[in-house]
Amino acid sequence: MNAHCTKLHLFMDGELSEADAEGFRHHLPRCPGCEGGLRDLLQLELLAARALGTGAVEQPVEQPRGNVVALGAWVRRNARVVAPLAMAASLCAVMVPRMMPAPEIPAVVFLENQSTRALEGRVSHARADQWRRYMPMRGNGNAAPGAESAEAQAPLPLRPLAEMEERKEFRGIVAAYVLHGQWQQAQAVLSREPESHARDNDKAVVALHESRFQDALLLLDPVVKAEPKHAQALWNRGLALYGLNQFERAASDFKRVAELDEAGWSKEARDRMEEALAKHDAQPRGKAAP
Repeated sequence: MNAHCTKLHLFMDGELSEADAEGFRHHLPRCPGCEGGLRDLLQLELLAARALGTGAVEQPVEQPRGNVVALGAWVRRNARVVAPLAMAASLCAVMVPRMMPAPEIPAVVFLENQSTRALEGRVSHARADQWRRYMPMRGNGNAAPGAESAEAQAPLPLRPLAEMEERKEFRGIVAAYVLHGQWQQAQAVLSREPESHARDNDKAVVALHESRFQDALLLLDPVVKAEPKHAQALWNRGLALYGLNQFERAASDFKRVAELDEAGWSKEARDRMEEALAKHDAQPRGKAAP
């Protein structure tokens, strides 16, 4: 680090004199730390803007710490620096060997470091679909006794999201947002994800969160028809049918999940099946569920 490195935030704010700013511009290509920091911030700005479907950050996912300012105005003021850096980044992306391993996504992104889960539905991403004991959130937004509040204990880091964005791993980004309760961002990414059964399953998870059970059912029926052993879709359809008071059909779907013999999920599926059957038996006879 030299004297120029201490001026990064002043440069970003446009508070340097023209002479000092010109000196920093000459320093930037020769300093990996300043160049890397600038590139990371630009990537995070782009990711947040894309997630919200806007050209500017209206609702940041997470406020970066330290000497960080809103980059929109800075980009306009310093276009002479941004354009060459963007071109250099593009060239690097082309020249990096495709066989390089993808960066490892930290466990905190998919809450793998938690012992319970607050999400009732099942997302399609494999790492985000690991079974943990279900502990729902209370109506006031607080965790039930013994539950871990994911949003409070495991803030969502932005760098892994930027890396998944570069690789167009939409399913992972959606799963991360859903698990951390950032539903608006998850819906924005789902709108950009290519059509697939996984996308429809994850859209159904959002619908379940919003108690749009019929919408979830419409999304999941074609998935289960095409893939009769799609565990996540069967589970989520069971939740949708339960929400519609179609308890017998819900029990049937949970039974099918139980028969897939998934660690943790199968036992919970059997418990939910029994609960749905008990609800069905308690329904007044002659009154069909809607």
